[in-house]
Amino acid sequence: MRSTAENGSPALDYFTFSSSIADYLKSASLEISHAGSGSIFETLRLGKPLIVVVNEDLMDNHQSELAEELAERKHLYCARPQTLCKTILEMDPQSLVPYQPDDAKPVAKLINRYLGFPED
Repeated sequence: MRSTAENGSPALDYFTFSSSIADYLKSASLEISHAGSGSIFETLRLGKPLIVVVNEDLMDNHQSELAEELAERKHLYCARPQTLCKTILEMDPQSLVPYQPDDAKPVAKLINRYLGFPED
């Protein structure tokens, strides 16, 4: 769906599910997404500013750990549903550090540690 406010605010595309979000991501100036790893890394590879909203109802909440680690590295912003508006108002997309694909090793190490796999 596309929504445009009459006051000249930016257009907003939103949907609950899409089998391919590639075209949406390419044209977006800001992506707000759930904190699933596929959505995160697809957006970061395109160099788009990203706010991930963590689903706190998940049992092991691996989304939270991944999102918070990438936010700490300044690749994205991490929000909760109750902090999303504040995050949007206070964010500075220029402060984000571009994600480099070779940066995945520390993230993979964090995930492996969380899952209980031995560290190399």
